[in-house]
Amino acid sequence: MRLGPLQQHFRERLRKRTPWAAVLAFAVLFTALQFMLVPASVQMRHPGALANALLMPLMVSFCYGFLSPLPWRWTGDERLRAPLARGLVQALLFNALVIVALVGLSWFMVRNASLKAEAMGLAPGAKGTFRGILMVNLVVGAPMMTIIGGIISFAVITEEEKATAERRLEEAQWVLLRGQLSPHVLFNSLNGLAELVRQDPVAAEQAILDLSELYQALLRHGDRAAAPLGDERALVQRFLSVEGLRLGARLRVRWDWDPALDDVLVPPFLLQPLVENALKHGIAPHPEGGGLAIILRREGRGLHLRVENTGRGLGLVPGAGVGLRNLEARLQLAYGPAAAFRLRSEGAATVATVDLPSLEMRR
Repeated sequence: MRLGPLQQHFRERLRKRTPWAAVLAFAVLFTALQFMLVPASVQMRHPGALANALLMPLMVSFCYGFLSPLPWRWTGDERLRAPLARGLVQALLFNALVIVALVGLSWFMVRNASLKAEAMGLAPGAKGTFRGILMVNLVVGAPMMTIIGGIISFAVITEEEKATAERRLEEAQWVLLRGQLSPHVLFNSLNGLAELVRQDPVAAEQAILDLSELYQALLRHGDRAAAPLGDERALVQRFLSVEGLRLGARLRVRWDWDPALDDVLVPPFLLQPLVENALKHGIAPHPEGGGLAIILRREGRGLHLRVENTGRGLGLVPGAGVGLRNLEARLQLAYGPAAAFRLRSEGAATVATVDLPSLEMRR
């Protein structure tokens, strides 16, 4: 890692709860052991000794948990960790400097040598020296910090590589799903135009031109990772205009759309498959056509999208169509299991609903 990414990595670890939980647990354990070896009555007789006893375990645990892995990650290039030999040397030197700083701070808080010795639990009259205490800490602490830092850094790298692999897999799934959907829309529209050519060649010619523009819009729309709901509506209006040439008065559309949600980002083609399904399986097969209602509203922290149609009753098993299976898969990728898609009958109407738990996509 370079310096910038390494700093970002350090800040991200500081925001995670698990490393802090481990650091605090070890700090409590070290503090308890220290007071078991040296009673609080002894610690409290010396200025700064009690502060040292309470503060140093936390600082040492923080250095082990957060600072010791850093030298293993420093490479100066794009690699995630340094080679073993280089990382070992970097870690030993870095941890030695950290220990010097910790021992110096501890010595500053408990200044008198004899008091320092007593606070450490040494025999009365014994005198500890800064050099002696430093050497003991370097011999014991530096290798231990290096080993623990290496273990932590390798574990974190494994987690990062796993997360990266999962993210790339999801991105590949997104590409596959978007590529699957656009041809699907085109094929269904062409099938509808085949009927129109026999019935009204002039209208069919205009529909072909409109379809060309629609498909260009579909390609642009599908290339995005997320799209505003306002763009979703505009795309569906263009799609309905093409279908309207074929269905004519048999198609009656009603919008109940909250414009305040137009800027909310959602996966591309959230609305279009629901409308296409309603036309293909409900309105188009019925001799008298049917009504199509598109409803969008805020619901709690998320939103509720509803597409209902009259005409022929529900004849499609939920999730059986390509577009609807595609939609379910993309909702799971974007929002997790909390996102809900349902297709059901309500009296004479067929109703498709999408309920999103949040306005923010997980991916």
